[in-house]
Amino acid sequence: RQSNLINGDPSIGLLEVWLSRTEEEFFWCIQQLWLAMIVCAMSFDRFLAIVHPLKYNHISQKRRRANITLISIWLVGALISSLQLMGLGESFNYYPGSWCFLKFVSKLTMNRVSSFIFSLFGLSILLTTISLNLIVIVTVCRGMNSVNNKQTARRRKKNDVIIIIFLIIVVSVFGVTWAPLMFTMLGHAGKWIHGNGARELLVLRFAVTNAMIDPWIYILLRKETFIAIKRHYKGLCKNLFGKSNIPTVSYTSQSTSNKSGL
Repeated sequence: RQSNLINGDPSIGLLEVWLSRTEEEFFWCIQQLWLAMIVCAMSFDRFLAIVHPLKYNHISQKRRRANITLISIWLVGALISSLQLMGLGESFNYYPGSWCFLKFVSKLTMNRVSSFIFSLFGLSILLTTISLNLIVIVTVCRGMNSVNNKQTARRRKKNDVIIIIFLIIVVSVFGVTWAPLMFTMLGHAGKWIHGNGARELLVLRFAVTNAMIDPWIYILLRKETFIAIKRHYKGLCKNLFGKSNIPTVSYTSQSTSNKSGL
């Protein structure tokens, strides 16, 4: 990308470098925001389905509403990610020079404002997602023993345990991987944190890890997966620890009388 700088046309070369940084920064921002907002939207949908099932079942045109929600997520994510394209903030090549992102390490007012907007919006998504899932977990726990029929209660309890495990994993992974970047950006914007080094690289890696792990959580941690694991576990335990066919000596009444005669 710096070939034009070498060939003697610095204006075009600098433009190419700026566009490459801008494209990379926009890509990272919009990827993180889209994923976070989709997770939050799915948490809200789950919240309505479990906490307010009657209202949820009476919602008309669910497919249309889902499409509108996705379009809104795309538009909001694109708007916030393009702040530096509109002159609010800059892109910056962070340590060790391998990734570009919003320049949240700067002390300039515009960069600090864009960092505040991005980090506070990201933290609001995080808190909303955690709150909705915690309410769902509490609601599921309260309803585990509300069924009188023992067989139905046992089946419902198994399903509820799967839901609780799934939600705990979702909340834990999302919080651990998403929160460090948001708090780091907020700290730099508020001048509580300084520098550009390994810490900033680590929090970005956490956020990228969330983008890679989160889809697989929803794919693998399904009810069918838990049932299949349980079935294979039972089969393995039966093969390893099952009763072996050991020959045993059985005494009949005739053999007992013969022994007594002896």
